[in-house]
Amino acid sequence: MISVLMCVYNESESILSQSITSIKEQSNSEWELIIVNDNPDDKNLSKFLMQIKKNDPRINIFTNEHNYGLVTSLNIAFSKAQGEYIARMDADDVANNKRLEKQIEFLEKNNLDFIFSNVQSIDESGEIHKEKVLPATDLIDSDKIKDIMSFTDIAFHPTWFMKKPVMTELNGYRSINSAEDYDFVIRAIRAGLHLGYQGEVLLQYRYRLGSISRNNTLRQEKINTILQKGLTEDESWNDWSIKQVNDLKIREQEEKKLNRILQSGVQFKNSKKISSGCELFVRMLLYPKGIKPVFRKITVDKRIREIFYK
Repeated sequence: MISVLMCVYNESESILSQSITSIKEQSNSEWELIIVNDNPDDKNLSKFLMQIKKNDPRINIFTNEHNYGLVTSLNIAFSKAQGEYIARMDADDVANNKRLEKQIEFLEKNNLDFIFSNVQSIDESGEIHKEKVLPATDLIDSDKIKDIMSFTDIAFHPTWFMKKPVMTELNGYRSINSAEDYDFVIRAIRAGLHLGYQGEVLLQYRYRLGSISRNNTLRQEKINTILQKGLTEDESWNDWSIKQVNDLKIREQEEKKLNRILQSGVQFKNSKKISSGCELFVRMLLYPKGIKPVFRKITVDKRIREIFYK
């Protein structure tokens, strides 16, 4: 059986219903969906979830006493899991109806421990932004995956599929808010687990304007730098990385400046207009520290492709 872990907080009933329905309509019916409600004060959400549970006994709802956050909620969900496989699913994404079937086949066929797949990106209204975000080529070369993870995270969290002992061995998620998934993947690589990337698009990944990563770009950049050292540092990284993340302090003004620069960078990358390029150049002159993260954002796709196809 496959245990699908989901945390809900402020998703609309319409979006949440789409996500849950995409699991209910899976071609592989041997699953349980464990939903942790991290918004106990929202009575309408609780009522909606209980109605969902009534209609399908494979769905289990657990409501937190307080708002504990994603990391704690997912660890709670895992503690309730009965399946031999663990899959992740976000409450605002939509899974391909053969996702679980194809993932278990890919994992077993290639003798892997932990896999993730390609995604199609959609906006908040469900409109397609990119038909596929990453290369459509499967990747089961551990060294190449490690190389890519050393500068960016391609393991889209809601596409994860793994053997249950993986989560047990890594002791679930660590308390690294907004980068708990990147941290988990790096620890999996350090543990010598066999990872694989499935190039087929198996999920519609919804980009929300209010997501944590979009509002805390500078913090995210600094956390990622700390985590990436886990691929080269010794055993002590486990301890000092947590301390450095917890001690991290970001100036609000710096965060705003970098966010504006990155927005300009994305506009220039998409439009290639001279006006967008000029705006990006001026903002980088006003905040030189933003040059490095902008360059990484603009060139990351090229670097990923180079490793995939070398």
